[in-house]
Amino acid sequence: MRLLLILLCATGLFAQSRYTVTDELAAGPGTPRVVVLRDTVAGVEVAVAPAEGGELSSFRAKVKAEWVEFLYHARDYSPGQSFTGKGPLLWPAVGGQYPVGSVPAGSCAPGTYVVAGKTWPMPCHGFARTLPWQEVSRSADPSGARVTVRLTDSERTRPFYPFAFQLDASYELSGGHLTLDYVVTSGSSNTAEMIFSIGNHIAFNVPFLKGTDPKKMTLETAATTQLLRNAQGLLNGEAKERSFQAPEALGDFDARVALPMAGYKSQPYARLVDPQGVSLRLTQQASTALPEQLVRFNLYGGPQAGYFCPEPIFGVQNSLNSGKGLVKIAPGKNWKWRLELQVDTPLPPVAATFAGIRRVAADYAFVEGPAWSKAAGSKPGFLVFSDIYASKITRLTGQGEVTIYRNYTNAANGNAFDTQGRLYTAERDGRRISRLEPGGKITVIAEDWQAKRLNSPNDVTVRRDGHVYFTDPASKAVLEPQELGFNGVFHVTPDGKLSLVTDKLARPNGVALTPDGKTLYVADSQDRKIFAWDLDKAGNATRQRTFLQNVDGSPDGLRVAANGNLYIAAKGVAVYSPAGKLLRTLDFPETPANLTFGGPDLKTLYVTARTSVYTVRVADQGILR
Repeated sequence: MRLLLILLCATGLFAQSRYTVTDELAAGPGTPRVVVLRDTVAGVEVAVAPAEGGELSSFRAKVKAEWVEFLYHARDYSPGQSFTGKGPLLWPAVGGQYPVGSVPAGSCAPGTYVVAGKTWPMPCHGFARTLPWQEVSRSADPSGARVTVRLTDSERTRPFYPFAFQLDASYELSGGHLTLDYVVTSGSSNTAEMIFSIGNHIAFNVPFLKGTDPKKMTLETAATTQLLRNAQGLLNGEAKERSFQAPEALGDFDARVALPMAGYKSQPYARLVDPQGVSLRLTQQASTALPEQLVRFNLYGGPQAGYFCPEPIFGVQNSLNSGKGLVKIAPGKNWKWRLELQVDTPLPPVAATFAGIRRVAADYAFVEGPAWSKAAGSKPGFLVFSDIYASKITRLTGQGEVTIYRNYTNAANGNAFDTQGRLYTAERDGRRISRLEPGGKITVIAEDWQAKRLNSPNDVTVRRDGHVYFTDPASKAVLEPQELGFNGVFHVTPDGKLSLVTDKLARPNGVALTPDGKTLYVADSQDRKIFAWDLDKAGNATRQRTFLQNVDGSPDGLRVAANGNLYIAAKGVAVYSPAGKLLRTLDFPETPANLTFGGPDLKTLYVTARTSVYTVRVADQGILR
């Protein structure tokens, strides 16, 4: 027993050692204290400076065994330095605030605005970045490292802003991925709605790696519109079509005067790629929406400047005066804005240890939802898969040709074809199940249950007779208020009637059907179980039971072979017999998220795994719905 206790303690200590939270001086004696979050396994380090506007002070990662700093002017607090760089919060305004029709004294000079008939001064980009914040909590455990800092109204804010407020910035580093949640709370003592716009002036070194020509770095962001500015730098009310959805080299466009980008049709993101194989993705989302036109990224800088700033914003410049792009919070209520930052480093080659594994597509943000479309006449079959963050569904042929199958998908996750070749999609941010018709029309299959919006559909499957089954967990990526109050598994009949299969699973994820359509499988990724139900001719589900438990890893996507063997995307791909016996496990260079059978004989297993799509030949033959 004593030996067992020692082993358990040692295991706990080892598990917690991956993440740490420590204090350091930003750059030696006389510089501000920073709180450092570390992920020793992923090789990522984050520094936060509470006394310097609570800002992100450093974001660096190990690339080819060397530390690379991505933030411009990281940890640099030398006197007189511009605040361009690092990650200061712009609040309660972005840009200068000038009375409508006035001519500003400078591109970002102090300005004024009016609330309830009284004129108030406002520093350019607000005051949050210039004030010290208070650290309120920190922790590290096996799931991550985190720190929260806070700014509240005080005698230093009241001359500029007539509202009581609390502003929290919570940084969490987990799995090499940084999440930054800004929570804005309107004080209960306020007598009217609190107004603001918000942004973050983060800027990145270009190039990322030594030896790269910064002009050849590329930017990708899925805007559709650029808002135009006048000679004083204010929006002039005009716009033009502009998109960086197809990546553009930094040397091919001029952003020395900022480009306000708007018209995002799904989760806004910006992605910078160094040609040596390192990419950095910045995404943002808010807990409420505002009418367009709304700036989501204000692009600034370039190779000549030595930095590029894909400045995330939720609002528009001069919002306090124009009334456009303003968030309004009732007294006592709060609002959340989330930024996520992730670096992807070059993938190692598929080593000999992964026998038979081929990487057939790569360099994506996060791929999911593979589905195989059968051959039609002389047209060969093809694969589709979702790139969630880019909100695209990509088509991949057996010859390696890649095209966009569906664009602006509201962060599509799982996909499934029916017998007519129509594609059903679980839209995470759209909070619905949609169907792409042959002519390109989008039909909504399910979007609410008992007049409440779905959470964030994850995966979907379609029986041969048209019955649809899908999972609907509440994704942490969706900040809009959840309405259902449970994580569900649902059934849609061919005539569109929606029913609930279960609301008792911790986190329903992958979903699949047996070849005869008489058994439904659902993965619970939190409890590491696979559940099964019997299905009758009318599609009704009965006799819920646990088919598997203690799956190695977090079970995600599921597929069933023609012989009934169940394939599970988890730590690797685990294959189980219909009786629940583990037959074999296939290892992949990246952690699998989902899988499907494809190819002319349906014996090629396609596996979506983080940034790549892999194939491997298997003995089992798949089935087509």
